Amino acid sequence: MKVILTTDVPKVGNRYDIKDFKEGYAQNVLISKGLAILATPGALANLASKKAQMEKKRDDEIKVFESLISSINNIKINIKVKANEKGHLFKAISHRDVATAIKEITGIEIEESAIVIDNIKELGTHSVIIKKGNKSGKCEIVVEKD
Repeated sequence: MKVILTTDVPKVGNRYDIKDFKEGYAQNVLISKGLAILATPGALANLASKKAQMEKKRDDEIKVFESLISSINNIKINIKVKANEKGHLFKAISHRDVATAIKEITGIEIEESAIVIDNIKELGTHSVIIKKGNKSGKCEIVVEKD
């Protein structure tokens, strides 16, 4: 029995995969729990249109992200935090802190998941990579004592 998975199912398949299962497993487990739907001609046509919409949306997001990267690329962002005399921070700089600082300085809102940083626990200049898919940009964070 052919079914279309509606969600990612561990050890079975990913969302929108078309899989062939034994009728009992498909009916009693996948379809009854809402993890899959029957692969009818109408459902397959609907799946094709959903995939096309998702690809178009993904392409649009990448174009917007490229423009964000070009405006943020190679800028320096200052963040003031509390630190001890040796230059160690009381709290590490998080993805949220970097996203907030970028928004305050440039007015551009970036998803926290797109920010790649090492564990920043000291004062100084640190590199931050902003990445989505295979596109990436780089900026510098200058951590200063408050």
